[in-house]
Amino acid sequence: MGPVSPPQNGASSHAAGYLLQKPGLFFLVGMLLVAVWARQIPIVMLSSLFLSAALLAKLWSRLCLKGMTFDRILQGKRFFPGESTELRVRITNRKLLPLPWFQVEQELPLNMCEDMALETSPRPGYGLLRMEGSLLWYRTLQWSSRLTCKRRGYYTIGPIHFASGDMFGLYSYSTALPLLDRVIVYPRIFPLGNLEIPSLQPMGESRTLQRTFQDPTRSIGIRDYRYGDSLRHVHWKASARSRNLQVRVFEATTSFKAALFLSVESFYRDDALAEEDFELALSTAASIAHDVVNRGGPVGLFVNTRTADSGQAASVAPGGSRDQVPLLLETLAKVTPSVIEPFERFLERERERLPAGTTLILLFGKPPEALPTMVAALKASGYRLLVLLVGEQREVPVQEGTTWVNIRSPHGFGPG
Repeated sequence: MGPVSPPQNGASSHAAGYLLQKPGLFFLVGMLLVAVWARQIPIVMLSSLFLSAALLAKLWSRLCLKGMTFDRILQGKRFFPGESTELRVRITNRKLLPLPWFQVEQELPLNMCEDMALETSPRPGYGLLRMEGSLLWYRTLQWSSRLTCKRRGYYTIGPIHFASGDMFGLYSYSTALPLLDRVIVYPRIFPLGNLEIPSLQPMGESRTLQRTFQDPTRSIGIRDYRYGDSLRHVHWKASARSRNLQVRVFEATTSFKAALFLSVESFYRDDALAEEDFELALSTAASIAHDVVNRGGPVGLFVNTRTADSGQAASVAPGGSRDQVPLLLETLAKVTPSVIEPFERFLERERERLPAGTTLILLFGKPPEALPTMVAALKASGYRLLVLLVGEQREVPVQEGTTWVNIRSPHGFGPG
């Protein structure tokens, strides 16, 4: 973000005492006039000196925001857990009037600043980093801090609160600068090992050993024409060279078109969030999405959460482009434990956008009692299913014939 000047109309003034406020100053002016009329020279001199100092201090404090610029430099805004970044704040005084004192405060997420001494912030989950000093004319000061991205999430850095005033400390002016930076920490990605995703699509990007279906986009050779072969597959140039009718032989493939559905409320146990299992489920979803897209298959994501930025549910249609994985990772980073609507209703509405044959991957913490009914309805609608149960499971109400996997750790897959 480039340099920002503090807004003048949003600044607030603070006086050090009652006499420095308007009623007190009017009282002193009245006392000065009475002293002049009564020819009380000592009182006139003292009142004049005090009023002159007060007016000079007020003018100085009003001008302290003029010609000031602030700049915050953040080295990157998208990270994986464990990565760190440098945060620099630069303040510049572009006028002849010096700042005898100033104070700069900015809000930082506590999860990224565990090694810093932060003061309490009125905003939950955030702390205040305070910087103080003085600044001469046409000078610049800069501070650097190290932020460590330890947890997945969507964080806001800022705003910056700035305060300064006159050299006597009689008046101070403060303002808030609209310096906001969004930092996204992706969920972790781990290898899936032997986790297999079922698929119904006969054509696509993943190879299969059973050559029942042929993909006309992948030719692996030619052979002699046989009765029943389609004329569209005839290789005319090869037929001319060999003087025998030749047809193309195609590679058989199966496609992984998947849609990930995650139930947020299933990770609550006795009204408390099972945080480790919840984060593991998000990392599992990220890992599956990364694997499917790398195979060339489209994948989507649907979570009945209130996302951190918009407050809407997480809903990303299946896609297999190069930008799909960053989009899914960013969406998973914004997932919160807040539930926007019951999962069954959310699933019923969102699956209408998905054609029959799509592989639905359902992620649960504690499997719902209605899971058998849900699975039966999805199968009857033509979907292929994979049920992932995250965390230790006591009872698994999954019907026989339904593929399910118990995930206990990033490398702990229990077969269903």
